[in-house]
Amino acid sequence: MKAYILRRLVQFLPVALGVYGLTFLLFHLRDPLTIAGVHLPQAPLESKQDWIRAHGYHLPLFLNLPLSEQMVRADGRVHAEFSERSLFYSQFFVGLRDLVTLDLGRDRHENSIVSEMGRRIGPTLSIMIPALALAVGVALVAGLLSAYLAGSRLDRLLLLIAIVLMSLALPIHILIVNYVVGSVAKLAPIYRDVRLPILVGFLAGVGAHFRLYRSVFLEQMRRPYVTAARARGISESRVLTRHVLANSLVPVITSVGMSLPFLIAGSLLLEQFFGIPGMGSMLYDALVGLDFAVLRSFVYLGALTYLFASLVTDIAYVFVDPRIAPGDTSS
Repeated sequence: MKAYILRRLVQFLPVALGVYGLTFLLFHLRDPLTIAGVHLPQAPLESKQDWIRAHGYHLPLFLNLPLSEQMVRADGRVHAEFSERSLFYSQFFVGLRDLVTLDLGRDRHENSIVSEMGRRIGPTLSIMIPALALAVGVALVAGLLSAYLAGSRLDRLLLLIAIVLMSLALPIHILIVNYVVGSVAKLAPIYRDVRLPILVGFLAGVGAHFRLYRSVFLEQMRRPYVTAARARGISESRVLTRHVLANSLVPVITSVGMSLPFLIAGSLLLEQFFGIPGMGSMLYDALVGLDFAVLRSFVYLGALTYLFASLVTDIAYVFVDPRIAPGDTSS
């Protein structure tokens, strides 16, 4: 087990570096003057060149080669001081250093991006964590019950509800919950309150989790070990929890692990509609304002969070099923 975990940790680093490289190319292959023009559309050339210099776009792209100090850079200057710098004094390696040290720069309003994310992550998690926990919990119980009563009226009803919930787009969920719960029943305020967004997130996600868990539970219930457990006189509740559920945890962990990046990024539509000042609304503002520094930070955050969630999921596998780590005799 220890060898497997160490191997996954070692594999994580080159993949993360590759993700950083692809994201870097996505945001840095454009002409720096064009990028400066997005932030300063009406500014004169000198102001744009000052912006380029202040944000590091005048640096060499990948390597600080000997000819770099002789070239006119994007800020309109020749930088002889490049000769005193190392080979890795470039946009690529300086950006990698800043990412590792969590220095993501500043947005177009000159606010620290890390500080702004730190201020907004709380409201986002206060919505996404309860919504995911409710969706997974309800889907586990309903999926286990539906698999146990497969073919019954209750099973068909639960399947119908799940299909309907999955078929509705997120904006439809928002409108229905807003009208029924917020306007008609008046159970919660519509604006700047987390209860309605949590309900919407739960309804939008529970159907997919339920269908996945039901199919997994049905497959496990047809296995010989379940038949053998029943033949030994073990109670149905024990068979379902200690045998069926315990041996179905790998797909459950996978579905939860792949949902983790969305906990951080939040839901753009949910936060915009209900006025929640979270990560989703920050991303929306960056999209509308073409704030490339914030957009780049979100791409980095999303990609690395996905990789980290995949790493944590793979490590969790070996704790619920040690057979997943073959060849490791140390455990």
